Amino acid sequence: MVVALVFVLPVAILCLRSVTEPTFGLENFTRLLGHSGYRDSIVRTILISAASTLLALVFGYPIAYQMVHGGKWLRTFLTVAIMAPYLTSILLRSFSWLVILGRQGPVNKLLAQVGLEPVAMVFTPIAVVVSLSHYLLPLMILPLAATMRSLGDSRTRAATSLGAGPAQAFVRVYLPLTKPGIQAGSVLCFVYGIGAFVIPALLGGSEGSMLGSLIHSAIKQSGDYGLASAAALVLGTLVLAIVLGFQRLTGMSTTELAGRSGTAATRSARARRRGGRGLKLAGRAAGALDRLGVTRSRRLPKVLAAVLGALVLAPQFIVVPISFASTKALVFPPVGYSTQWYAEFFTASWLDPLAVSLRIAFFVTIIAGVLGTLAAMGVVRGTAHRWGALTSTLMMLPLLFPTVVAAAGFYVEFERIGLVDTELGIVLAHVTLALPFVFSVVSAGLRSLSPVYERAASSLGASRAVQLRRIVLPLIAPSIATASLFAFLTSFDESTVAIFLSGVHVKTLPKRIFEALSLETNPTVAVISVFVMACAAVVWLGYVLVRRLTQIWRSNP
Repeated sequence: MVVALVFVLPVAILCLRSVTEPTFGLENFTRLLGHSGYRDSIVRTILISAASTLLALVFGYPIAYQMVHGGKWLRTFLTVAIMAPYLTSILLRSFSWLVILGRQGPVNKLLAQVGLEPVAMVFTPIAVVVSLSHYLLPLMILPLAATMRSLGDSRTRAATSLGAGPAQAFVRVYLPLTKPGIQAGSVLCFVYGIGAFVIPALLGGSEGSMLGSLIHSAIKQSGDYGLASAAALVLGTLVLAIVLGFQRLTGMSTTELAGRSGTAATRSARARRRGGRGLKLAGRAAGALDRLGVTRSRRLPKVLAAVLGALVLAPQFIVVPISFASTKALVFPPVGYSTQWYAEFFTASWLDPLAVSLRIAFFVTIIAGVLGTLAAMGVVRGTAHRWGALTSTLMMLPLLFPTVVAAAGFYVEFERIGLVDTELGIVLAHVTLALPFVFSVVSAGLRSLSPVYERAASSLGASRAVQLRRIVLPLIAPSIATASLFAFLTSFDESTVAIFLSGVHVKTLPKRIFEALSLETNPTVAVISVFVMACAAVVWLGYVLVRRLTQIWRSNP
C-alpha cells in the first residue's frame, strides 16, 4: 500500500500530466521531439549509456574472469577494488573524476609529460562516459562473475587437450558460455546508465547533458511540469524498450513464460546463427594469436586484471591529498598542504546537513525495516499465492524505474500537498526506495528457514503471534539486520531524490555536496570522501574480525 500510494501514484500522475499540462493534448511531446536541442539530448542519452555499457564490459570481463579463476590474493584484491567504489557515494566519485580529468589533473599532466597538449575533458561527453562506466562496473562484473562460477574450467581444459590454443579455447568455448552474464550485465548497465542524473549534471555540461538533467532543469529552474513529465515518460519508455529488446534478442518473450513459441525459437535460432558466424571469425583471429605464441603466458591475464583493478580503485585514493590542499584549486598534486578543509567540515554548513541525513536515514530504516519485514512474512509465509506474487512485483517496482523519474513524480505531487523541502517528504520517498532491498533480503532469509520449527511450536500450542515472536524473528534476525543496513545506506547515500526534494529549510548531506560541486570549488568534499573510506574500512575490518572469531568459536566449542 505504501509503495502504491507514495511511489506508483505520483509516477502515474506525472505521466498523466504530460498530456494535461497546461492543456490536454500532445503539445509537450511535440515540443520535446520538435526541438533540436531536446532531440539531441535524447540521442545523447542513448549513445552515452551504450558507450558506458561497452566500456564497462571491456574493463569488467577480465576482472570478473580473474575474480573467479585467479589466485586467492588476486581474487581478494579485485573484490575490494570493485566493491570499495560501490560503497562510496556517486557524488564523491564524481568529485574524484573532476580532479582526475581536470585541466590540472593527473591525466592532463601525464599528457604534458609526453609532449601533448592538455585536453578539455570535464564538461564533455568523455567525462560522462568514463565516470558513468566506473559507476556501472559492479553491475557488469557481478552477473559475469556469477555466470563464470557456474561454469568452471573443465570445458576449456577439454578444448586445449584437443589441440586448441588458449585464445581459441576461450573464444570458441568459454566466451559463448558466459553470454547470459554478458547480456544481464549489459542490460543492467544500460538501464541504470540511461537514467543517470548526477554524473551528467556534474561532469557533462551542455555537451554531455542527458534526459535526467533536462527533467531536473525543467522542474527546478523553469517550472515547466508538462515538459518534465513528457521527458520522464520518454525516459521510462526507453527503459521499457530496452527490457523488451533484451527479451527479443535473447529469444524470450512474455508468452514464453508459459511455453516456448515457434516464432521465438526461430528468432533464437537466427540469433545463434549470427553469433556463430561472428564466433568463427573471432576464433580464426584467436588461432592466429595462438600461433604467434602471444597467448601462452598465464601471468599476463592476471597482471592485466590487477592493473585494471588498480585503475578502478585509484579514484578512491586520489582525493586524500586533495583533502589536505592549501587552496581551492583542484590541482593534483596540491601546490601546498593544510588542514583547513577538515576544520571547514566541522562547521554548521556541513554538520547540519549531516545531521539531517542521519535523522532521515534513521526513520527510513525503522519504517522500511518494519514494513519490508511484514511484507516478506506475508508473501513467504502467506497462503494467498496470487496476492503474494502481486505484492512481490509491487515491492520491487521502484527498482525498475529510473530514480530521476520517481524524483520528478515525488516533486510534482509533494509540492501540491506541501511536502517539498520537508523531512517527512524525503522520508516517505526514501522509504519506497529502501523497501525493495529490505523485502528481498528478509524474503531470502525466510525462504531459507524451514517451517518445521513453526509446525513444532504450533503442535505444542503456540499461537501464530508467539511463533513469530519467539521463533521466526530470532532466526531471521541476521537477515533483518542486513536489510536494515541496506535501508540506512540507501537513504543516507541517496542523492537524486534528495536533490529534487531538498530546499532552503531541509538540506541533506548529498544535496550540500551537490551544491559544493556544481556551484563552487570546495575541497571539503574530499574530506567527506576520506571519512567515508575510513568508515567503510572500519566496517570491513569489523566484519572480517567477527567472521574470524565466529570460525574460531565454532571450531573450538
